[in-house]
Amino acid sequence: MLEPEHRNDLISLKYLVDGEEVSIAFKYDFPISIDRQDIRLLSLIPLVNYSLFTEQIDADFPITQQDYDFIKQMMIINSREIYVNKLLKRGEFYRDEYIPVSPNVEEASYSPLMNIGLEQNSRNAYKSDGSVAIMSSGGKDSLLTYGIMKEVGANVYPIFINESGGHWKTASVAYDHFQANHQNTLRIWTTIDRFYRKMNSKVKALNDKALTMWSDTYPVQLFIFPVYLFSSLPYYTRFGISGVMKGDEFDDPRGFLPEFGVNHYYAIYDQTQTFDIALNNYFKSIGYDIRFYSALRNITGLVEEKILFNRYPELARLQRSCHSCHDEGGQIIPCGRCTKCDGILLFLTANSIDPKMINYKEQDVLDFAKTYLERKFRLDEDEREHCKFLISKGTDGKCKEHVEKIHEDPVFSDSRLIDEVWREKIMGILREYTNGTTHLENGLWV
Repeated sequence: MLEPEHRNDLISLKYLVDGEEVSIAFKYDFPISIDRQDIRLLSLIPLVNYSLFTEQIDADFPITQQDYDFIKQMMIINSREIYVNKLLKRGEFYRDEYIPVSPNVEEASYSPLMNIGLEQNSRNAYKSDGSVAIMSSGGKDSLLTYGIMKEVGANVYPIFINESGGHWKTASVAYDHFQANHQNTLRIWTTIDRFYRKMNSKVKALNDKALTMWSDTYPVQLFIFPVYLFSSLPYYTRFGISGVMKGDEFDDPRGFLPEFGVNHYYAIYDQTQTFDIALNNYFKSIGYDIRFYSALRNITGLVEEKILFNRYPELARLQRSCHSCHDEGGQIIPCGRCTKCDGILLFLTANSIDPKMINYKEQDVLDFAKTYLERKFRLDEDEREHCKFLISKGTDGKCKEHVEKIHEDPVFSDSRLIDEVWREKIMGILREYTNGTTHLENGLWV
């Protein structure tokens, strides 16, 4: 790894991989400032995605002990995620000789040798002024979070990450509206997706299919959101951000069981409360007054859509939650067939909301109505079954009352992680659209 560079509104990260230079660029809305230790840590974050397939990382610069410990922790966790959720469960992306024959925790917990010097943390302590950043993508989670936080009176900065590929089509509808109507809207343009394509081509374990076929899941990279979070740090410090809000919704903890003898997070570690706590501990250790949390972790996607469309209809119409949005006559249209679209169509239909409000085609809606019972949804089982129950008016699926409640769980959905300045106001809004509160007892939501 070469010393990262910062000039005015541009950060450049450069790596030598098998003798070839691979780079990442981050371009900001205006000239930014960033501590040299922060930019060095940022250069390590994308590499976490390749922890399981990297032998050694050499750097031309030192990092702090806090940075080293955080990166090491993330690499071990990420290796387990790839090992189970990619190599073992989605083996179609990998050459047969790389699929583990006898899976074990030690092999799954691999992390590369880090040949990097250490130095003392010299960052200036950062104190916030109470403003809130929302990591924004144009999906239901970030739009709903924005609506709630504006309503409760927060000074909100939506931050959009503009990747150089097709992902921007999904976010552009919301960004264009926000940029025109909300003065705090921020954007970072980045080539991180090009970096992933180049790096994937160097992973010997991947087969040709992984490098050429379209898929609505990545063959390797599972540590994606942290790149967005850490690249946004110059905006946090510039605008006195105290809370960084991620649109992470409820995930049923009963589904998080070890597989192949390995504890893991089903490929969503960076969307869990456990990750938020790790981030909070890390930033506290380097003297930065920044907290990461979600206002939505206690509610399901079904409830999210109910609140968004009923309370914030202007924002709801901006929603595009799709892996393959495309342009038709100047309109951004969701594909209607990827796993993200399946989930959104399920939630909207169960809430008696017309999906055409967010540009789903009539044929997509009709096809979904005919085939939703056969489709495979990437959702918690109870949420999936309860939505089917609502759509069919009780003839299919199963009634799971807890799906429409506020879930309190100390490990997976603890509302006490929400900043106490906003907590009661946020929870008050959620209570208006839910049917009470529930918690786990003996494996049941009661």
